[in-house]
Amino acid sequence: MEGELEFASVSLRTLYREFMPSVYRMAFSYMQNHPDSEDVVQECFLRLAQSGKHFQDRRQVQAWLIITAANLCKDLLRRSHRRELPLEEASMEAAPQEKDRGVRTAVLALPEKYRTVIYLHYFEGYSVTELAKLLHRPEGTVKTWLRRGRDALRDVLEEEGGVEK
Repeated sequence: MEGELEFASVSLRTLYREFMPSVYRMAFSYMQNHPDSEDVVQECFLRLAQSGKHFQDRRQVQAWLIITAANLCKDLLRRSHRRELPLEEASMEAAPQEKDRGVRTAVLALPEKYRTVIYLHYFEGYSVTELAKLLHRPEGTVKTWLRRGRDALRDVLEEEGGVEK
């Protein structure tokens, strides 16, 4: 157990402050609204507190939280009774920056496995080796998903005129 991150030495509050923004970004990339994204974040940290898991370092905690968030989002989106945002609330939602909208939309249009590896690699800085361990896949598979995800992203952006060949 030596070298493991013990929750006795690191408070949940500290982990929340450190990792909530990246967990929220992952949740929002799936849910596309603030209330559902906040619910996913809350559920992730609740599960972390109840898990009793031991982690080697903070990076593993962050990866566990992000992957848990992605899985929770997928589960929520599969449910047929997912609530819709009322028109009044939708008008209050913050609009993404115009220049970011095309890329964000293109990333969200990717198949889930590509979307997840693209997000973790490019937005959270995980290496291919780290992703392979986190996703329990060979490094070659992760590299293939990254390449295919980038290719699909490029195709979508070229169609929209956002990227030149």
